[in-house]
Amino acid sequence: MKKNLQLQIVAGITLALLMSNAQSHLFTNFPVYDRGGLYKKSKEADWPYYQDGAFGPVRFNVQHACGHTEGAMVTTKQVAVVIPTSPTVRRIDTTLTNPWDFPNFEPTYQELGPASPDANGYDWAIQWLKPHSHASFNNVYPIMGKTSTGEDIPRALVWVGDHPDNNDADLLVTMSFPEIPAASCVKEVQFFFPSAQFCSTVGQTNSVSGWLLGTTSEWSKEMLGESLVQWSLAISMLRDLKTKPLPSNCGNGETIGIYPSREDIDQYLKPVSVDKKGRKVHQKNVDWWLKQREKQHDD
Repeated sequence: MKKNLQLQIVAGITLALLMSNAQSHLFTNFPVYDRGGLYKKSKEADWPYYQDGAFGPVRFNVQHACGHTEGAMVTTKQVAVVIPTSPTVRRIDTTLTNPWDFPNFEPTYQELGPASPDANGYDWAIQWLKPHSHASFNNVYPIMGKTSTGEDIPRALVWVGDHPDNNDADLLVTMSFPEIPAASCVKEVQFFFPSAQFCSTVGQTNSVSGWLLGTTSEWSKEMLGESLVQWSLAISMLRDLKTKPLPSNCGNGETIGIYPSREDIDQYLKPVSVDKKGRKVHQKNVDWWLKQREKQHDD
């Protein structure tokens, strides 16, 4: 009995340390009011819950720069987030049974098939979005891509600025979420947003921290900020069971995970190069960023 209690205490401490370390970088804040977000439920769980079909603000939070090097003047220069907006969005096998209960990094997540639409004809992609600038990231650039019909839609967002370490910044995006079809057995949709911080330290080469559910061809495990769990920005969209009860054949309902394809992550999760006037923006490879060096202020 004593041994089991000790194991439980150690496991609890390990989970707390893991969560505090992971949450200190990029995570999704709960909604501050009921404009699309379920404020009371979100605040109680400290987790971002939204009603299906919601239209409202989403807050991606930056607390620390890349790593925790004591004494280093490291700042976050860019934050990139890939949004599951396109016909290439995928359903995945990763879902969270409880808030912040991210699964182990291994085995890696699996893509189960298309999600826009899925095999049942349901479209789970984010419908519309509008990013907002921040005092520390005074420019935000949508990275556009084509739909299957040739229309331009934002595939990723890149905030550019100079955000100091150990400071909070909420990067705000107004989003329109899909509705959960009444005929489906889905009770919860969990959206995951692969993201990355691109950082600079005076006198040193640049650094990067990726926050993804798993590796891709361009994002190795060494480039990910938290390698112990499948960490990513995440949002839960809930079915209103009072106005839209589950069909009788659905049992307790289904929770599904939605995530950009690995190909989309490699194509759109990148830093950008911006001209002095801020008008010409070009995506660059991650290796390009890592080869840059922050100059001393008196250089």
